[in-house]
Amino acid sequence: MEQKENRVVLRGTIVGEAEFSHRVHGIAFYRFPLSVPRLSGREDRLNILLAHTPEEPPIPPEGTFVQIEGEVRSFNNRSGIGSRLVITVLARSLTESQ
Repeated sequence: MEQKENRVVLRGTIVGEAEFSHRVHGIAFYRFPLSVPRLSGREDRLNILLAHTPEEPPIPPEGTFVQIEGEVRSFNNRSGIGSRLVITVLARSLTESQ
């Protein structure tokens, strides 16, 4: 069966303040790191990109446990020596979780 959907659901803790990334068609995008625990006890830190308008509730602060649904995006960053794959989650929804 061929998979035709790019979808991810993450639950983790925001471990950095959201910082402005860029603006597209008048919509501001913010970037922040999310810590997601592994079964081994280690954690993965993932880059989250979230579209946010002034009418929406504020982005939760650092230390908040959240659930994010979105899509995985990646690109090869060739600006340094060699090529480096950069993986980001484009958040479609963010809700505080328990």
